[in-house]
Amino acid sequence: MSASSFNAAEPAMYAGNNVGRSTSILLLKSFLSAALLFAFAAPASSQAEFECLIKADRKDEFLMVRAIAKSVVTVSGTYRLVLFKHSAAGSSQSIQQGSFALKPGAENLLATTMVDSGNGVELNARLLIETDRGISQCRLPE
Repeated sequence: MSASSFNAAEPAMYAGNNVGRSTSILLLKSFLSAALLFAFAAPASSQAEFECLIKADRKDEFLMVRAIAKSVVTVSGTYRLVLFKHSAAGSSQSIQQGSFALKPGAENLLATTMVDSGNGVELNARLLIETDRGISQCRLPE
């Protein structure tokens, strides 16, 4: 059988049905993935069991930034502190990350950094804490 005499009409019809099914399955998977994401992410923002804080104290022309975790229950997990600094001289980014464990009622200093905060310096900080109990995020400025 030559390639020009091959009849592809019937397989193409089935392929069209499979494409329709594939699209439906893809949409269903996307919907379920989004539902799972919101199911796990929503409680984290309303959780009061643990929280993150970013504190900043001025020391002359420097800003001391501290990342803190507080908890009323035993919790362990990971943290990621990201600092963005922008000035006329340029931009920089600093990342500190690690793991931690807290006992009930505890407050833990996760990271500390000093940043030049002279005139015209914009500083943004983000702290993400992930635990088996959920996620907590905070920013500076809030």
